[in-house]
Amino acid sequence: MSYTRPPTQQNPWGAPTNPWGSGAVPQRAMMPPGMGYPAPARPGYPAQATYAPASTKPAGSSSLILKVVLVALGVIFVLIVLVKVMSGGGTPTPPPTTTAPPTTTHTTQTTKPTPPPTTPTPPPTTTPTPPPTTTPGPGYQNADYTVPDPDLNPPDLPFPETYGDAMTWIVDNVFYQQPIPVPVECQIPDINPLAASKADLQTYLNDSTACLMRVWGPQLQAAGFNAARPSVTVYSGQIQSPCGKMPNENALYCGADQQVYYATDLPDLFPAQATDPFVPVAVIAHEFGHAIQAQSGILFGERVWQQEMSDEGDDATANNFSRRLEQQADCFAGAFLQSISQSAGISSDEQTSLAKVFYAIGDDVLSGDPNYDGDHGHAANRVRWMQTGLTAPIAGACNTFADSVTDDQTR
Repeated sequence: MSYTRPPTQQNPWGAPTNPWGSGAVPQRAMMPPGMGYPAPARPGYPAQATYAPASTKPAGSSSLILKVVLVALGVIFVLIVLVKVMSGGGTPTPPPTTTAPPTTTHTTQTTKPTPPPTTPTPPPTTTPTPPPTTTPGPGYQNADYTVPDPDLNPPDLPFPETYGDAMTWIVDNVFYQQPIPVPVECQIPDINPLAASKADLQTYLNDSTACLMRVWGPQLQAAGFNAARPSVTVYSGQIQSPCGKMPNENALYCGADQQVYYATDLPDLFPAQATDPFVPVAVIAHEFGHAIQAQSGILFGERVWQQEMSDEGDDATANNFSRRLEQQADCFAGAFLQSISQSAGISSDEQTSLAKVFYAIGDDVLSGDPNYDGDHGHAANRVRWMQTGLTAPIAGACNTFADSVTDDQTR
């Protein structure tokens, strides 16, 4: 049996699914054309000179006496030359040499212009605010784990090849065998989320993901999965993301870029708890639960079956799959709060207060309809699974897809 690959966007904290599309592939810059150089000019030489001797005209006839004198002088001259030759005297003077014309040397450019760099200079990147550097004290779990920086370019998420794989990943995932580490060191600053600036709130929430990684990173790795730390973007108004437009009063794990988004007006849904510094951390813990599902294959395993049910027109079963996914994230959030309660000072009264936040975002509460068939779950069940996480010994206690979990328990 075949199926259509579902979108990778994860349902937000309390809103319907938003479609998403991948970003455009950036164009690779071409190297600029090479520069041309003119051929060197060939040097010229002057034309070869020619020599023509001057012509002479012989003299007229002379007297006999003059001829006799000339003959006598010629005989004497010959005798003198013979004597000198025989005695070895005198060296003939060589003919004069002709000086060659000067040549012109043509100088060519030998230094080439510096080529442009072969690697484009990358755009400036924003360095995430590092988490608190407090070294976990003795007795804390995962104390030797090095928390990574937020991964803005994480590897691809696992995707099942068959329906059977998809069902195995959600019902019998190897991650369920991992113990919940208790206690884990985590320092939560005492801030007022309503009074904090958007920048301060974003820093605060990104620091909280360091605590989440200390709890869940080693467990994911022990199960054989990648553990990528998401960043948190705090926004106001509706902004565009790889998962589409981010809605108001919401929080979202976006599977397209594997990052988390948090709306500044989300506390309007639970005004009584809006100033509690642990409330936005609990919200991010739920979204981080979706990151766990994504990296362990649970997210895509559920999406395969949810879409199949939707394609067959069975919206009730499709919503049932979605609710189980959401309430599992509620349970993972509770398990995280269990891990850090000792070091962060989360009392039982604080846990009760946080449970009211999960109640406020139930489908029945948000819609005002006690019989509403939504895709996240009724308030009572969302609280129930959050509280299950508070006492869970292993991740499998949050297995909302188990056969033993009834539809009423995840309605």
